[in-house]
Order: sequence, then structure tokens, then C-alpha cells
Amino acid sequence: MSGKGFGQSQPTKIDNLVESAVRYCQKRNPEALDKIFDNLPVKLNKQVLDGTVAALQKDIDSLSWLCGYFASEINSTSDNDKPYHPITLLSKLLMKSGMQPFVDFIPNIGCRISILNTDKFAALPPRVQAAVKAGFEAVETSGEEAQRINEALLQEFEV
Repeated sequence: MSGKGFGQSQPTKIDNLVESAVRYCQKRNPEALDKIFDNLPVKLNKQVLDGTVAALQKDIDSLSWLCGYFASEINSTSDNDKPYHPITLLSKLLMKSGMQPFVDFIPNIGCRISILNTDKFAALPPRVQAAVKAGFEAVETSGEEAQRINEALLQEFEV
């Protein structure tokens, strides 16, 4: 928050965008999120995403929905009515098992999830690992290769 006014803090542009993004996640409005994330520079996108994830930390349903949004599983409001959202469900399972989205795993365009913290994933209960492997094709990559993939995906977001 920046200090403005007579001793009262005024919300920053980032604060306002985070507040809007949180509200759009809770209302399941991907088109409104597109207006935020499609029009910001990458650095600001990251700040808004980080703030949104932090604000939704206790709202696992909205946070897992956000993962589905970033994996292109949910592109329009009508996608909310589909009976099955595997990325959203997998994200929720991983979060309930102690993994943090965008830290330990990241949803990627094309309805994929990359496990960034392989040690933490390996420490998950076998039933959770089995559910992930049963539902998705598990492809192991080195840390360097995963970093290259993430950098390439980040460049796709640049306008």
C-alpha cells in the first residue's frame, strides 16, 4: 500500500488488480481474468498472480479453479458447466496434500501441470502419487529442462 491522504493508506494499482482477480476467481469469471492477465506486462502479471494466490490461500476451491484457468482448462464461463475438470481436481488434491500452486507445481497451457518440487512430490502419500500418475502422463525432466520450459511459457505470456 502506498501512503496517501491524511494518514490513510490508499490501495496501489497492484492491490486493486489483486482484489479484482480474487473476486473474479470466486465468481468463476475467466473472461474478466483475461482482461487483467492479458493486458499487463509479465512483471506485473507475476505480482498480481502472487497476490491473488496469497489472498486465496484459504479458499482451495477458488485457488484450484485458478489453476484450471491457467492450464487453459477453463477459457470461458460456459466451461464452468462442464462435468469434469481434471486439472482443477488434481490441483485441489495436490494442495490438500501440502503442495503449493505456482511454487511446488505450476499449471501450464494445454491442460498440463509441471511438478517443480520433485522432492516434495516424492514425499506425498503413495495414493496421491498413484492418482496423479493414473490420471496424467508423468514425464520427468531435469531441473534445467523444466526451467527452460517455464521460461518458454513465460515468453508466450509476454505481449
